[in-house]
Amino acid sequence: MHTKLIKLLPFLVSLLFFMTAIANAQSESDAYQIRSFQTNSSPNVNVSTSGGFVHVYGHDTNEVKVIMYARSNNRYLTPSDNDLSDFDLVISQSGNEITATAQRKNNTRSGFFRRDNNISISFEVYVPVQSVVDGRTSGGSVKAVNISNNLNLRTSGGSVTATNIHGNAELRTSGGTIKLEDMSGRISARTSGGSVRVNGIEGEADIRTSGGSIRIENSGAKLSARTSGGSINAAFHTFRDDIELRTSGGSIQITIPETEHFNLDLTGSRVNTQLRNFTGTSERNKISGRIGEGGPSVVARTSGGSVTLNYNQ
Repeated sequence: MHTKLIKLLPFLVSLLFFMTAIANAQSESDAYQIRSFQTNSSPNVNVSTSGGFVHVYGHDTNEVKVIMYARSNNRYLTPSDNDLSDFDLVISQSGNEITATAQRKNNTRSGFFRRDNNISISFEVYVPVQSVVDGRTSGGSVKAVNISNNLNLRTSGGSVTATNIHGNAELRTSGGTIKLEDMSGRISARTSGGSVRVNGIEGEADIRTSGGSIRIENSGAKLSARTSGGSINAAFHTFRDDIELRTSGGSIQITIPETEHFNLDLTGSRVNTQLRNFTGTSERNKISGRIGEGGPSVVARTSGGSVTLNYNQ
């Protein structure tokens, strides 16, 4: 019986995640408002709200579909429940630009006397894959999936998720984690209060956090990653461009392919790696020099931990 239960455990865990995803998924039947606009294949789409999430999904039609949700006390609102008169709401089209915004009006009422105090407004938007997207919120998560153009996501109080993005990306959060998957282009990702997780990144990336760890898998990018308060673990499937990793409060672990010619600059409380055909200086806490004839650089520096460089076979 015990063995059967162990074998069933992965299935039960997967089923639980699946049921949870269904329970948390948005349904158009819960929407406060739905608007659709015909565009060309690469419209400018600007979405912002002050109290909910902004999620944008690329699709293969030249249409922008805006789904707006309003929630209060864990309940979806409809126009018959609340006219949202305390918000400035705009969902409109001007040429090839689509705008969806929800901002609380400035008025003298405050605290518990404001009717909109417990209301959050969120947007789920479906756009052409080649759209230029700007998504912002002050109080929720931001997410973009399947976009092949420039992307800007910003939040002051939630997480940032970007998946299957191929274009320049600016990603910012002041209070949450960042998760990136299958991305290419010039990527800048910064958080002041969370960790960063990356799986599959190409091009050029600048990743920074002030309060968490950084984990990068399956990278082929020219990469700069810095944190003030955590460890860095970075694994590369190709190594053609410079890598720079820095932390003030943790260890650094790097994995690169077997490479005959590159430069090394590793500093930590202890540095661990294998040196072949090496020219330079090698000490317990610092290695600086070149492998073979030199080439792209691996720079890793930490003030509070060790540095380990491994090689894929």
